[in-house]
Amino acid sequence: MEKKYYRIKRPLALFCVLFLLILRLILWITGPPDDPYEGFSGEEVIASGKVVKKEHKNGKEAIYLKEVILASEGTFSAGDHHENNSCGLILYIKTDETNVANTLPLYGSRISVQGKISLFREARNPGAFDMRGYYLCKGYGAAVYPSDDTYPFEYVSEEYSVWKELLWRVRLKLEAIFSTVLDEEDAGVMRAMLLGDKSELSQDLKSLYQMSGIAHILAISGLHISIIGMGLYRGLRKMTLPVLPAAVTGALIMTAYAQMTGSGTSTIRAVTMFLVMVVGDSLRKSYDLPTALALSAFTTVFTDPYEIMTSGFLLSYGAVFGIAVFYPAVKGNIRPDEWLLTEDHSVWGKFVRKAFDAVTGGICVTAFTMPLIAASYYEIPVYSFFLNLLVVPLMTILMCAGILILIAGFIFLPSAYVPAAVCHAVLTLYRLLCEASSSLPFSHFICGSPDTLQIVLCYAVFISVVVFGKKWKMIFRVTVIPAGLMLLFFRAPRGFGVTMLDVGQGDGICIADENTVYMVDGGSSSEKQLFEYTLEPFLKYNAYRKVDLWFLTHPDKDHISGLMEMLELPDCGGISIGTIVLPDAYGAEEDFKDLIILAKKHDIEIVYFSAGDKAGADVCGDETRFICLHPYEAYMTDDKNEYSQVLYLTHGEFSMLLTGDATKESEMSIMSSTKQISADERAILCKEVKDQIAQNGITVLKCAHHGSKYSNSIGWLKYLRPSVAFISCGENNRYGHPHEETLKRLQEAGVPVYRTDESGAVMVSKDRKGMYIETFLHPK
Repeated sequence: MEKKYYRIKRPLALFCVLFLLILRLILWITGPPDDPYEGFSGEEVIASGKVVKKEHKNGKEAIYLKEVILASEGTFSAGDHHENNSCGLILYIKTDETNVANTLPLYGSRISVQGKISLFREARNPGAFDMRGYYLCKGYGAAVYPSDDTYPFEYVSEEYSVWKELLWRVRLKLEAIFSTVLDEEDAGVMRAMLLGDKSELSQDLKSLYQMSGIAHILAISGLHISIIGMGLYRGLRKMTLPVLPAAVTGALIMTAYAQMTGSGTSTIRAVTMFLVMVVGDSLRKSYDLPTALALSAFTTVFTDPYEIMTSGFLLSYGAVFGIAVFYPAVKGNIRPDEWLLTEDHSVWGKFVRKAFDAVTGGICVTAFTMPLIAASYYEIPVYSFFLNLLVVPLMTILMCAGILILIAGFIFLPSAYVPAAVCHAVLTLYRLLCEASSSLPFSHFICGSPDTLQIVLCYAVFISVVVFGKKWKMIFRVTVIPAGLMLLFFRAPRGFGVTMLDVGQGDGICIADENTVYMVDGGSSSEKQLFEYTLEPFLKYNAYRKVDLWFLTHPDKDHISGLMEMLELPDCGGISIGTIVLPDAYGAEEDFKDLIILAKKHDIEIVYFSAGDKAGADVCGDETRFICLHPYEAYMTDDKNEYSQVLYLTHGEFSMLLTGDATKESEMSIMSSTKQISADERAILCKEVKDQIAQNGITVLKCAHHGSKYSNSIGWLKYLRPSVAFISCGENNRYGHPHEETLKRLQEAGVPVYRTDESGAVMVSKDRKGMYIETFLHPK
């Protein structure tokens, strides 16, 4: 019997891919590395480290240190030392902006600094960005802030890297050229695009690009390397320079360019693939794009394994895989010019083929990266594919103009204004296109965060085309794309749930039912940009596209700041609000004046609730019901906390009292008012609720005023008899919330306590067995 032997195609690429998959699975199970600086949080230390990177960040200069040595007391010649070569520190210092080059430490030098260790913030709510995990994967465990801003560091040794310092100073010079000939916004974009410096990039413009799906133009990518690297290499070859010298020269220059621009993931990928190409050319070997891509990814994670856990790595390599592997598998042997009966080499045939390649290639890349985008941003820019058909072709013009600006700036600065005009025209067109696409209906699809299983199944469907596509007909290969995306975006009907978000020192509670989403408050006095970093990610993570009712208990900043930020945005962040519910108290309309003005700009209805008003079950058709117990109609008080809305929430046998910043006077009013009930329908409903509370108690009490001792009285706790208490407060807040007196009262009443400062977000969920409570973080 004759034996058949099967030759494995692209064995090197296959080995690299298997290695990456196994590594990703292992690190997904084990999680990010441990933080060696956790025991030093908040301590004054002396840190010594080697400078490996410098950048402007958040209004300060960030100095990245490796090979760190910590001394918790004394100096480096005495005291307790702790050395960690694998996890670095980031030193943040203030400098003279007019003389940055001479005030920062030199590349490669070893410096020491005395200051406080500050751990990076971990994610404390569903959907929030885990900054701590991100930096740990990047190899940095904490930040250090110097005690003396005048002399923030000292040199431990005089040795430094002349080459890297030179590259950094060249970059400063190039950045200055852009800032001189371009306006501030255009200069920020070109510095990010060509030099990897995003410090001067307008946050509004960055958000606009992200929301429109063209933020990829801000990263140094394969297009940059193709223009710079390939242009240089082919230019040297046309100058009759032999292959090997041309390859070495091109490789050295592109490696230097990667070092100068910060060695980002996309840059490393593109430069590595360029190096594979020139090495192959010098050895007279054909260049295989999938193999080069796999080898580049392998090289990246071999030196830094945790890089594979970052979204930047996945999006960068996913996009190139989509165009290099997935697109050819879907396309197969289709030749669109044959459909139109045109000759293959005619002008029209070439145009049709290029247009077809652009459209189908764009569709494949968009589809292949969509699971990663959904998992990272929880929403899809619907028109990004069409927008990129216009944006990407202009990128070559924009980049060439940018390179000409830098060359002209070195030779004769006034001549740089000519290509600067081209840059301005293209970037203006980009902004207009983004604004136009964002203003269209359904410009964003809030899809929520897909489950890991959904992502795996979606990519299993896509990869099946790569493996078996040659045996399938074209129509079947094409239908695989919508089939995979249907698996990705399928969402089971949601059940009832309550989430007390960790908003720092403030309140923000979300209640969701099958058909309706409610919010109670949404503000903080300790967290800036609360909507952008907490409320918006949470709502989009759960695919909450609309908040039907948003209750505001009272107008203090720590209860409304996040909603105010949301209303100040032109489109409310893509999330709509049905109705805002305010307390019906004397003076409340004036107290909420600024918020009401913003709400009217978005045509949001404003209503006022007083005791006996209801929402939910009879209004929205859900089993969830809200009944207002306080304040009474036209309630009069000089204390805004006293007129806080107190809402009684029920869902089946579950009950919860939401109290805002209610005071002892509010509590007394609720408990004693049953004796003064009239025959009014609302008053009758209010009495029924209070009788029910008196008979059965409640499941959850959201303690008033962040656990203040001036609320949550002993009589109040005896009246409510809660099974569990929730407290929303910030870590180490200046008010001392929750007060020890409150915690003691709850302990004596036998009530378990869940606190956001200890556990992050606290969630009540419902399954077949009933209600259960879980926390986002493990309690400390």
